[in-house]
Amino acid sequence: MAKRRALGIDVSHWQGNVDFKKAKKAGASFAIIKASQNVWYDDKFQQNWANAKDAKIIRGAYHFFDMRDGSKSPKEQARYFASLLKEDMGELRPVMDFESPGVNGYPQLPDHDTCVRHVVDFMNAFYKETNLYPMLYTNLAGITRLSPLSRFLSAKELWIAWYYTKSNQPKIGDWPRWRIWQYKVTGNGLAFGAESSGLDINAFNGTEEDLYKYANALGISPTPLTMNKSTDDFLPDSLKGDLADDLKDPQLKIE
Repeated sequence: MAKRRALGIDVSHWQGNVDFKKAKKAGASFAIIKASQNVWYDDKFQQNWANAKDAKIIRGAYHFFDMRDGSKSPKEQARYFASLLKEDMGELRPVMDFESPGVNGYPQLPDHDTCVRHVVDFMNAFYKETNLYPMLYTNLAGITRLSPLSRFLSAKELWIAWYYTKSNQPKIGDWPRWRIWQYKVTGNGLAFGAESSGLDINAFNGTEEDLYKYANALGISPTPLTMNKSTDDFLPDSLKGDLADDLKDPQLKIE
């Protein structure tokens, strides 16, 4: 049976109520869940966080870094994000979502020095609260604006947004490696238990077994994670009725 990368979804209040047990049956191994933006929490975070845990999906939390006028400083946003995770950090490295589309009141990304200062200040403040540096989510424009990369940034883990390709490798600019790849925003939300028709789909840079090894090596979970296999896991994909068609995406293929 051909190996494939572990598939994950990322969700926020935009997906409505999510049935994470259905997501797991459809083939999702992990979920990255929006916790906060600026200094307010996503109104589905607590529900999503608890339900994903109950479904035994490996979880990561992300914070959308808000650069609009009137937003709090990077340090204040990082401290707020950390405060939401004090009782339960999840299983994956928390994420700083660093992007700014330049529409709907969001500015364009600022100059290189300002971008670097924002990211470094946020990461250091989060580390001070949690003893853990966050992963960075961004796109190629974000990487370009942060480049040339400092030694500090190039050592951080990357969740890259790179779409519109059937290649099985994303473009990551000067970043040395990627950990997670958000490769499409047009996944079948209904198949994964979301109320929204669309859904962001992600690939982990490794198999599901690699994902569990990685999560255990991070040591964020207070107890070791075990990858439980059912009888269906040993069947060909064609015989697994609940699996989403997204699992056939070429971006998940391991060559």
